[in-house]
Amino acid sequence: MSLAHGWIFAGGAAAAGAVAGLAASGILHKAVVGITTGAMTAADAVSKETQAIADDANDRRAEARRRAKIDAGVKEEIAKLEPDIREKVTARVDGAAQAEASDATTTA
Repeated sequence: MSLAHGWIFAGGAAAAGAVAGLAASGILHKAVVGITTGAMTAADAVSKETQAIADDANDRRAEARRRAKIDAGVKEEIAKLEPDIREKVTARVDGAAQAEASDATTTA
């Protein structure tokens, strides 16, 4: 075994001894409990935010569907009225064109 390996072994043994000492005194347990509590709190916050985002997306999708139904209904109603309106406008335009033509022949 080389000298470098010996130092690595000694460092590992010292670290294991330190962890064992912290575990025996309860410091390690308290630290792990604190870390776990923090992680659980973060997980709860992420879960709540994720649910809020999903709820907002569902609300927007429902509103988009509602608007699409309204737009379809408006187009349907306009389609029912369009033939009568088109007939009236055509008659008005044709009447104006005939009046202009008769004025042009009487003044010429």
